[in-house]
Amino acid sequence: MTEIPLCLGSLAAPEFAIKRSGIVWLQPDGAYCRRRQVIGFCNISLQPQAPDGKAKPFAGEAALQVALAAPAAGRFRIAPESSLGGYLNFLGVQLWEPSAVVGFLERDGEPGQAAPLPLLHGMLAGRLLTGLADYGTGLLPGWHSHVRAWQDQAETPPTLLSLGICDAAGPLMGERSAFLELFEDQLPCHIVVVANNVLVPSAPCLLDQFVRTADMYDLIARDIAEAVFGGPVPPAPEDYLFIGALLDSLRRSPIRETYDIITPAGLQKSRPPAAILLSSSAEPLQIMRHKQLGYRIQLFHFHLAAAGAATRAWLRNAFARESRSMADVRRDYLEFFSAVQAEMDAKFIIVNRMSTSGRENIAIYTPFEAPMCQSLAHIAAKEINLMLHELAACAGIEIVDVDAIAAECGGAQHLPDGVHQSGEMQGRIRLEILSKTLLFLKKK
Repeated sequence: MTEIPLCLGSLAAPEFAIKRSGIVWLQPDGAYCRRRQVIGFCNISLQPQAPDGKAKPFAGEAALQVALAAPAAGRFRIAPESSLGGYLNFLGVQLWEPSAVVGFLERDGEPGQAAPLPLLHGMLAGRLLTGLADYGTGLLPGWHSHVRAWQDQAETPPTLLSLGICDAAGPLMGERSAFLELFEDQLPCHIVVVANNVLVPSAPCLLDQFVRTADMYDLIARDIAEAVFGGPVPPAPEDYLFIGALLDSLRRSPIRETYDIITPAGLQKSRPPAAILLSSSAEPLQIMRHKQLGYRIQLFHFHLAAAGAATRAWLRNAFARESRSMADVRRDYLEFFSAVQAEMDAKFIIVNRMSTSGRENIAIYTPFEAPMCQSLAHIAAKEINLMLHELAACAGIEIVDVDAIAAECGGAQHLPDGVHQSGEMQGRIRLEILSKTLLFLKKK
């Protein structure tokens, strides 16, 4: 039996000291681990070595973590005092020392001790929606407006930006909502997943975000403050929380944002997104348009239930509901693609819809008024899938064919509500998303 020491490995941030917490182990002592399997994680922070007034990296991102993965398969042993528990496994109080041995790997072979191997690093970061949220411990805990993942490598990785809902974010983030499956598959890019609380990322809303100026946002913010907080209905705490989250979505376009990346070669800035992932399930057949200012919003009913009475009164009075035909949805997609691609070389990947679960039992369709997509979800899914194939032909988008995957897996079992997948189905969709992303990258 050969015993291989596992050391932390190199991270570099010139002009900063990297501090870390104790390690939270995800595998017990003596567990057999696969190569690249994440076995633990720690929180890190960057502390300036000199007060030079420079902006601190990862500004606004409270969560910055390193997922530690096994460099080879074997039986994992925990080094004494690598995990001290309590707040010391949460606060970054220890200096990151690349040679520090935190565990061992036992492998079949001649008895003895081999040279230390560095653990593999999966990097995690996230921006809390509010700094007042007590986000606790664990992998990427808290209420985030976005979360990110990348693996340490010398070159700046290309960015895949997910602006979808659960059917797109779930496969990327995986079973523990921390990208662990992607790390094991050797993540080829920097992934940013933007949360959809509270604005649903439909094409009209994303387009409005992308073209909105600071002056336009200020006008929206003043109007909301006057209508919600100065209106006839006294605002409750729920109103402040809901409106704060909505304003956070309205004031920024994730497509324009850049991010800090820490690697063994030092600190880098992310590139503009090479690929943008969307959910066709985020496209409603009705959308809310502000009567005076013209901007559009779309909200999930379960998020709206968290709003206070003042917010709900404002939404009823200030917005008109507009119906969208499939031609309107197609037009909105094309306008959004055109606006983005006029400024950057980004490609689009869209997750389509499951068109039937096999449980539909409608024998006669005559009672339903045309267009039936307005009242029957499986008809709407078929129509939007057809429209996406037309877009693929004329706009060069790639489609993640959830409909075909559900047919193979069994949609009733693995995708019962058409949006939320089983673990097996998430795995298949995850591979499909990555293959589409790599296809775009090879064409560049």
